[in-house]
Amino acid sequence: MQTYSVEDYVADIRAVVAEETTEAAISERIKPLSKRLAADKMWFEDTYREIDAKQGFGLHLLHEEDNHDLAVFVISWAPGKGLAAHNHKTWAVVTGIEGQEHETNYRRLDDCSRPGFAALEKSHEATLFPGDAVCCMPEDIHSVWNNGTELAVSLHTYGRHLNHTGRSMFDVAEKSEMPCVVKVEE
Repeated sequence: MQTYSVEDYVADIRAVVAEETTEAAISERIKPLSKRLAADKMWFEDTYREIDAKQGFGLHLLHEEDNHDLAVFVISWAPGKGLAAHNHKTWAVVTGIEGQEHETNYRRLDDCSRPGFAALEKSHEATLFPGDAVCCMPEDIHSVWNNGTELAVSLHTYGRHLNHTGRSMFDVAEKSEMPCVVKVEE
């Protein structure tokens, strides 16, 4: 059986992006490719399980284009840790590799006209297990939390590197919005 490498995955994504015109079509076509890479694991290194103690998760960059488009990460989540409600400002495909991570989706209720303000309500919740994959659009808002007792590891593919999109983090209770920048291991 032929292995499927990160390099193969990136080449396939480039082809998809060149052929498709919508973010929804791009992410849906990448979803089975992401599941294939997550299942293969010949490329996976133990260091991808490392966590940044301050963040409660570790972002491990596998690939990024020179212009910051197309970024592929492995993210490891400590048990009981995660990232508060946030958007990506780019399309995304997330596939579970190990453990489980709980995703809560939110609907934005305000019109985005007040800087620093955001009114959100929960719209959907689901837990992602190994082999499961989900797609996110640029303005989708969700939180991610490792609701298991073991480390959770997932493959994340984005149309643009997360720290170069101008994305936001949200405090649902305080109805606030602030910039979201995360520490990345290269």
